[in-house]
Amino acid sequence: MLAALLTLAVAGPILTVTPRDDLDAALRELRGKPNARLRFGTGDYRLSAPLRFGREHAGLTIEASPGARPRLIGGIAVRGWRVEDGLWVADVPKAAAPEGARLLVVNGKTRPRSRWPVQGELLHESVFDVPWMSTTGGGWQRKPTDDELTSMVFRPGDLGDWVDPASAEITVYHMWDESCVGVKAIDNEQRRVTFATPTGHPPGAFGVRKYVVWNTLKGIVRPGQWAYDGRVGRVWYRPMPGERPGRTVALLGTLNTLIRVEGTPGLTLRGLTLEVTNVALKAGGFGAGDYDGAILATDAPDLRLDGVTVRDTAGTGIKAWNCARVHVRGCTVEDTGAGGIRAEGEGAVVEDCTLRRVGLQYPSAIGVWVGRAGSRIRHNWIEDTSYSAVNAGGEGTAVEFNEISKAMRVLHDGAGIYAGFSKRLVLRGNLVRDIVDTGGYGASAYYLDEQAEDSLVEGNVSQGIVRPAQNHMARRNVLRNNLFMAPAEMRLDFARCEEYTVIDNVFVAPKGLTFRAPASGWAHFADNAMSVGTAGARRVVLEQYNETTTESVAETDGNRFGSLTVRVRGRLYEVVDAEGKPIRVWDLRTVGPRGSS
Repeated sequence: MLAALLTLAVAGPILTVTPRDDLDAALRELRGKPNARLRFGTGDYRLSAPLRFGREHAGLTIEASPGARPRLIGGIAVRGWRVEDGLWVADVPKAAAPEGARLLVVNGKTRPRSRWPVQGELLHESVFDVPWMSTTGGGWQRKPTDDELTSMVFRPGDLGDWVDPASAEITVYHMWDESCVGVKAIDNEQRRVTFATPTGHPPGAFGVRKYVVWNTLKGIVRPGQWAYDGRVGRVWYRPMPGERPGRTVALLGTLNTLIRVEGTPGLTLRGLTLEVTNVALKAGGFGAGDYDGAILATDAPDLRLDGVTVRDTAGTGIKAWNCARVHVRGCTVEDTGAGGIRAEGEGAVVEDCTLRRVGLQYPSAIGVWVGRAGSRIRHNWIEDTSYSAVNAGGEGTAVEFNEISKAMRVLHDGAGIYAGFSKRLVLRGNLVRDIVDTGGYGASAYYLDEQAEDSLVEGNVSQGIVRPAQNHMARRNVLRNNLFMAPAEMRLDFARCEEYTVIDNVFVAPKGLTFRAPASGWAHFADNAMSVGTAGARRVVLEQYNETTTESVAETDGNRFGSLTVRVRGRLYEVVDAEGKPIRVWDLRTVGPRGSS
């Protein structure tokens, strides 16, 4: 029975619910009532199914009551722990997670799944040496066979009877993404594992041969690790120091989505907290983009999310697909297995948001992702992402005044801010710092990739990054008035690029500066200041991806060399010459979220 308070207001009816109320009944009550409000009081709302909003809920606002702190939770409590061989063991209903469980939250913290090996990765012996022709070129020169996508040859002794096909999962790493798949069978004589579901790329593609095994008892080595056996509905857990069974709150993710919006115009979500989700077992594709969100919206124009918090998800935090003018403001997304915020729709805006620890389970995950015309990503703080912090596409999209750190923690060929298949993009006033290049195709601060054209990269700072600007198969773009600082050497690539303008930038690289570009890559290179130590600056001429000739960069067209120092005071960057005379200032004190004002 719905024990809720229904009041009338000038703007529309207001329905207030508590954790004891029937939420489905509340949604039925508000059908067809324009400008209605559904308010949640303080408490934990344990959902057994997603809250669904359709066209009949047009204009509805779902929000926290004034001063309230409601939490919507998509998992079940794990109780009745017993100790077996040093591990905690508990039984849960098998029907709660019929497709397996991939998230355990203990005392408010996401716990890592069991992993083998404990550190690093295993190496397999599968080979796929077919050339990748670029996305524009159609992908693989030869389409992979079903067998190449569903099997892998492992090294002697690496896999054995400890891998239970009914519960074990394997992540096969590629270059810019990965595939997490189930195990169908293991043939130890042939040293071949057959996958239950296909990988996105064949094992061995791009010359990458790394993989990891999840969800086995052998992999529970460190405190906090866990595994789940769906056949019997059982959780194993190695406790953290000081944890006690009777005082431990453990939640197992069971729902992939907590709020589902389908075709609802003008819906608003405000002030809610969503926690604990599950995710399907499948390859997530580029950017882990195929995984559902705790909030999942499709074809919902003018969707607005304001001050929403999403944390501890096995999949994506917020995912809005084909939602024109979606507006995500002042939201927090943290500790996600897959992506942070994906806002796909013309005129999308993501602003003043905070994202932390994105891609804990699926490292191709992206922090903030937009891909339609006229979108805006501005004044966000994004820290600790396994792949690119921002992915921007479309025509006329702007990425401005964001602070990004510690992106590209796992995978390659991405950036703090990555853009491709876009026109007239603007990257302005951003601060990207502390990205470590882990090899492969590299990691950079700002990356204009395939078909990025007529775009502007202006007034940005790259701090502590070897590759501040990566460019590939892009044309007529401008790099202007940026400050690029590297700890030692620096490299900028323009492979298969045309007609770039590189003007009025400052490059500080004490161990030397290298530009790699085709002969037609630069239309204009002028008025740049370079502090490069005794190593100097050089230009390497490329034909396709092959280096041909090398020449020194000369002091022509206003380009100049000198000893420069960058004084950093918070987000204020002042460049001075050898005599301490100020040369240039980048004032980025307004980057990041602007607060509630």
